[in-house]
Amino acid sequence: MMKYTIGVDFGTLSCRALVVSAENGAALGMGECGYHVYDDTLPCGRKLPARAALADPLEYLEALSTAVRAAVKNAGINAQDVIALAIDATSMSVVPCDENGMPMRAQKKWADEPQAYIRLWKSYTATQEAERIKSAMAEKKPGFMAACGGYPSSEGMFPKLLETLRECPALYDETSAFTDLDEWLTWLLTGNLTRSAGSMGLKNYCPDGKTLPDAGFFAQLDERLANVHEKLRGEMLPWGACAGRLTPMMAERLGLPSGIAVGAGGLDGHTSMMALGLHESGDAMLTIGTSGVLAVISDEWHVVSGVCGQAYNGHLPGFYGYDFCQSGVGDMFGWFVDNCVPSRCEAQAKAEGKSVHQLLSERGFAQPVRADAPVAVDWWNGSRSVVVDQTLSGAISGLRLSTRPEEIYRALVEAAAFGTRLLVEHAQKHGVMVKRICVCGGIAGKNPLLVQCYANILGRELHVSSLPNSAAAGAAIGAAAASGMYATLEEAMAHMSSRHFTSYQPDMAVHEAYQPLYERYLKMRSFQAGR
Repeated sequence: MMKYTIGVDFGTLSCRALVVSAENGAALGMGECGYHVYDDTLPCGRKLPARAALADPLEYLEALSTAVRAAVKNAGINAQDVIALAIDATSMSVVPCDENGMPMRAQKKWADEPQAYIRLWKSYTATQEAERIKSAMAEKKPGFMAACGGYPSSEGMFPKLLETLRECPALYDETSAFTDLDEWLTWLLTGNLTRSAGSMGLKNYCPDGKTLPDAGFFAQLDERLANVHEKLRGEMLPWGACAGRLTPMMAERLGLPSGIAVGAGGLDGHTSMMALGLHESGDAMLTIGTSGVLAVISDEWHVVSGVCGQAYNGHLPGFYGYDFCQSGVGDMFGWFVDNCVPSRCEAQAKAEGKSVHQLLSERGFAQPVRADAPVAVDWWNGSRSVVVDQTLSGAISGLRLSTRPEEIYRALVEAAAFGTRLLVEHAQKHGVMVKRICVCGGIAGKNPLLVQCYANILGRELHVSSLPNSAAAGAAIGAAAASGMYATLEEAMAHMSSRHFTSYQPDMAVHEAYQPLYERYLKMRSFQAGR
């Protein structure tokens, strides 16, 4: 009898569930369901502050059941043959919950309260709280500050907890537990509150992957945080661990067998590492999506300034994980296409049966590298690594009246690649070696010209996964390990991870031609950041 597992990937805009073979990892069927991001007003009409990005957890619950049922149907399997499932989700997406794991947003009294919604990773309204934590870290130098490179992001859990105390202290008091999105969903599936080693280690200042940061440090910022450990309770579990068993209520909702294993939750920017089979020190995964993620595993610990997060078990169990991020990649390209492209480009793309992104890529990269070409800084959504400041903004230099839309689009792609090159160089400068880079993400699979640009700018060979959704596939591998079908996560990866990659070789002559542009990029970054 064939056995199957399901990985469920919660991205910023939609949920994707993927059914895979537990024997070989073959993808058999996917289901998808979208939901909203509220960045202007809530459904009730309540106006949101600038740079807010909220989501309704009740929409996520509906998306979960819709996507899982569709995936099972599309796979053409008997749901009774599913042996496990696991969740991955956007990180630093905070969900306040009651003692039963239900979101506070579900209560009538909190239905219209912004702080009761999911505050997504790209919600930057806790900037002043992040600055307070940063100042206190600089003064007191707590041992856990290495976990965030000394620069806490406003996206993280602790700044958002302080924000809740500022905006709605009654909600903070009544909330039983604050969770990251993957932790909340896993709690609902099992009835057990567990924590993700990735969420807590890489995003919430737990460098050893098991110990919460000193509550006393935060109580000095606000005495009401003295009980923060209780609100962050729960065992921290690495990928492949079993978080519990699917409850009868959720089994009925999803159309799956009750009691099957539920794997520990993971972060959507990292779980792809399991699907790509990365398991050696120096392996790195580059995710090119809405944002950009460079995740590196190492058997050595190095303190890295300006890292988004670093922790033991943060990625693969038994390794130190290093997390470097770019806050805006696909978002940056989408901003340009949605707001700055003339109608003639849209008409031409439609006539040629292409997307506007494809048209601009083809036109932009048809020309050789020019030293006087436009250069951009990739801070359209702030900066999360190396320079950590979510208030920073993007910039473009070298524009002329003769500059065409495709040249600006190309400059934005190059800026994202320059930012990735800087992340790799920054990691290695601090002793974290990057030996092999595998690439995933929706953009990478759709735009080979963009990937070749990355390879040329990095001066490195890139291996692009052929998986349609590597994050969900990774979660499904973690689920297989959690089921006990395999003795270890490494064994599950050996049987189920992808072995199909497209290799992109760098053109070293083009790499050298990019050097003047990269130097301009670095100078612009320094000017923009005022340092």
